[in-house]
Amino acid sequence: MKPFKKLPHQHQMIQHACALLLGTTLFSQIALAQSNLEKIVVSGSRFEENIDRVPANIQVITKEQIQQSTSTNLAEVLQQIGNVQMVNQSGSLLGIGSQGASPDLGGYGATASSNTVVLLDGIRMNPIDQQSAPLNTIPLAAIERIEIVNGGASVQFGNNATGGVINIITKGGSLQSSSVGLNYGSYGTIIGDVSLRIKENNTTLMISANSSKTNGWRENSDALSESFLGRITQNLGGVDQIFIDASANHSQGKVPQIIEAEVGKSDVYFIKPVNIGNNYIQDGSSLRAGIVKGISQNTLFEMEASYGSNSSISKIQGTLALFDKSSLNLTPRVKFNWGKWGSSIIGYDYNISDGSNTQNYQQPNPATHVNLNNQSIYFMNRLPVSDQVELIGGIRRQKQDITLVSFGGNFDKNNAQIADGTYQTSFAANAYDLGINYMYSSGQRLYTKYNQSYRFANADEYFGFNPATQQNFSTGAVLRPQINKTIEIGGDFTDGQSKLNIGIFQTDSHDEIRLLNNSDTQTQNNINDADIRRTGANLNGTTKASSNLNLGAGLRYQRALYTSGINTGYLVSLVPQYLFNLNARYQATSQVAVGGVLNYVASQYYDGDLQNGFNQMPSYVFGDVSAEYRVKGWEARFTIKNVSNANYAVYGSNNTYSGNSAYNFLPAPPRTFWVSLKYNFDL
Repeated sequence: MKPFKKLPHQHQMIQHACALLLGTTLFSQIALAQSNLEKIVVSGSRFEENIDRVPANIQVITKEQIQQSTSTNLAEVLQQIGNVQMVNQSGSLLGIGSQGASPDLGGYGATASSNTVVLLDGIRMNPIDQQSAPLNTIPLAAIERIEIVNGGASVQFGNNATGGVINIITKGGSLQSSSVGLNYGSYGTIIGDVSLRIKENNTTLMISANSSKTNGWRENSDALSESFLGRITQNLGGVDQIFIDASANHSQGKVPQIIEAEVGKSDVYFIKPVNIGNNYIQDGSSLRAGIVKGISQNTLFEMEASYGSNSSISKIQGTLALFDKSSLNLTPRVKFNWGKWGSSIIGYDYNISDGSNTQNYQQPNPATHVNLNNQSIYFMNRLPVSDQVELIGGIRRQKQDITLVSFGGNFDKNNAQIADGTYQTSFAANAYDLGINYMYSSGQRLYTKYNQSYRFANADEYFGFNPATQQNFSTGAVLRPQINKTIEIGGDFTDGQSKLNIGIFQTDSHDEIRLLNNSDTQTQNNINDADIRRTGANLNGTTKASSNLNLGAGLRYQRALYTSGINTGYLVSLVPQYLFNLNARYQATSQVAVGGVLNYVASQYYDGDLQNGFNQMPSYVFGDVSAEYRVKGWEARFTIKNVSNANYAVYGSNNTYSGNSAYNFLPAPPRTFWVSLKYNFDL
């Protein structure tokens, strides 16, 4: 095992500084061109305003970037365009699986899904347990833009927004944006998309559907996914409108074996007979209605009500598990425009969530059950100090009431069995932030912000089942809320059609909810962990280098280090310190274009290696290239993914705590070839 090292050697720190300086220099070189950038309106602060008025590090992925990319699913879009680390991927060609892919904003590793909020048109998609938000259920053809808000945002969006927020905005009514597309790829992979947008007078109808299927690139990795999203919006005059939308999704597939070896040192096609037949089935649906009503010239009322449910069945080595989850949400708010005195929002969020887990459910065993009742009230205010300076602040208080019905021998953090019965408790947490936004010139601004955010434990962190490891554990309903405090500085810098976005942060986490691997008892328990400090920087640049060439680049530096407890000085696992992304598109003629994307992910410790005693998962580079031909409403594209056939892992774990292998990993798909055809039409 490696010797204990609390801090990097001096030469390592110099390397980090040089790498960050190199990245900054690269972005500075990218931001050189002429012409004007389109003003972008974002909703990451719930004010729906120009992006240069929001004191936060916000990236926007446009529909044009998505359409011109080599990505075939949303997880790839976030990684290849947004330069977002994706954790716990399944290794599927469709980006789906029993766990799927979780975006990690801020360096949270194994708990990324619990520290990044994913929204669909402002409504959270995160399930009430540790599983990933179902990114694969959103058809790419339905997306208008994606807003990536880096940094704590609990004042705006409440629980779990400790690392950041990803808001996926679907397309509104447009007479010329309907399309149908078909992708065919290696290993019998077929992806079909349909997107219809019809506007008749004051009524807008939007329908999107996706169907995906693959035979899988390794044994026991075949999968399929189907999803539907529909919305009707009725404009009532002025700002007034009502809407209703519905969604449904189904996915199923096999669970490929995790390889018990170091990355790159085993046959990735190997599978034990006992793991053949491991599978999962997931079904979900949701219904939402909303209203926007102008109360007066300067007062606006908004409200959404939604209900969603999800059911999943998994079979791992003969053990069956049934998960049922449901969530009811009500989110009214009032927005005030005070003219030269700024604007305010006051709102109330109400949520009831239920989760149940039954092992070997075909037998008459009672289910372990959790009910979470969440209520929060928040206030946000924008105060212009001058034409160039604004103060932005807000507060939120949330209370969570938990009812835990325990059956089947769950265990607490001391490995003592919890008696069957009903347990109740309550917790409360506060969030606040204060930011200063300085817009010193058109398209140029600087900001600084201090923020406190929080997250409560998930349902399965209470009732004791980890779907990632398929193991039972529990701490009972005694986990305190996690509190994060962040200080952040950054800015946006524009020159013609080039833009550079920079954010630098430091986050101190207290009572962070994480998994403890106990080698003495050979068990896993959720605990309120010791303090962790995260430092990092996020840089993104885009430019139109010439009339035919568009370039983009992203650099993330992130470092998560324990600052107290028995792991003081050790790095948090599954957190690569560097992520780098470079993409380019060259429009050779009005009909022909070529493009490519390159991604670099630095080395990282295997999940569960709490004291950094084993080798790291090695760094890797992978890239895609594509060629596109357009004529009238038709688009045809040929894509090669992982063009260098890089051998790397999407996830790795360390199971020495239970006497098992120190190295386990899920391999990424090899080189694949894709042909796609799309037709854009008017209805």
